[in-house]
Amino acid sequence: MLRRFGSNLKYFWASKTGGPKGPPWAMLAWWSFLLALFSGAILAFHYRPWGDVFASVSYLTGMISYGHYLRALHYLSGQCFLIFTLIHVLECFWKERYRTIPSWDWVKLLLLLPMAFLLLLTGFILKGDKEGIFAAGVMFHLAQEVPLIGPGLALIVLRPGDDFFLLPYLHHIVILPFIVMILLVQHRKRFLPRDDMVWLVLAALSLLAIFYPLPADIPPHQAGTILAGPWFFQGIQLLLRYVPPFWAGIAWPLLPLILTAALAFVPVSQIRRLRTATAISWAAQGVLIAVAWGVIPRLGG
Repeated sequence: MLRRFGSNLKYFWASKTGGPKGPPWAMLAWWSFLLALFSGAILAFHYRPWGDVFASVSYLTGMISYGHYLRALHYLSGQCFLIFTLIHVLECFWKERYRTIPSWDWVKLLLLLPMAFLLLLTGFILKGDKEGIFAAGVMFHLAQEVPLIGPGLALIVLRPGDDFFLLPYLHHIVILPFIVMILLVQHRKRFLPRDDMVWLVLAALSLLAIFYPLPADIPPHQAGTILAGPWFFQGIQLLLRYVPPFWAGIAWPLLPLILTAALAFVPVSQIRRLRTATAISWAAQGVLIAVAWGVIPRLGG
């Protein structure tokens, strides 16, 4: 029975991808993004990026009809967009797609990854809880570390004061989704993904959102709590304890992206060596995140 199920699943993937190529990660990422966009648009009607944001999110989650479900659906589809995008990038790296597509198309594909990270990070900030405020402060100070444009960039990212959440809100609901949509259209040369995956993504995430327990929001003034950023940011959070901010929060996460992008531009004779360095940098990122998951709770954030 299990063998038959496996054969049917393999046939399903092959029928959707035009051959035995494996899961269509790009389509899964795209539909996950569109589902996050749709659920986020509904949530945006009830979200207030000023005043007591934590109370606004708590009201949205507990009092608005289907508020908890929509938050769970938005959270899960956003996570899937990031994970599927990351898998797609690594798949293209593994299959050496940088040899077969135009160099700048390769760069556009890679740009999707930091945009996905920023989308999820700004969404994490917009919770308005203690961890969100902590993450916003870290992002503000890291932006200041960017050479030459740091102070100005930090004020574009976030402005301390009464409108603390306003800029992350605008980035999350307008600017970053717009950039992602442009990159997706440029990458796939079409405005919408194929519709053969939509029902699978919609059914799976909609069903999961019914039962998924959202991570607990921590009241902003609650004392004695261990603060941790989103899972993909915890490696940087750990590194910031021991390494200067520029190297931990800017150079380190950009390293694998820069190396991966360079594969499309270096001479053929240098590709093998650069490919090895790129693989090591991606592996090191993963190992650090895994270590941080275990270490940060013991260190107290």
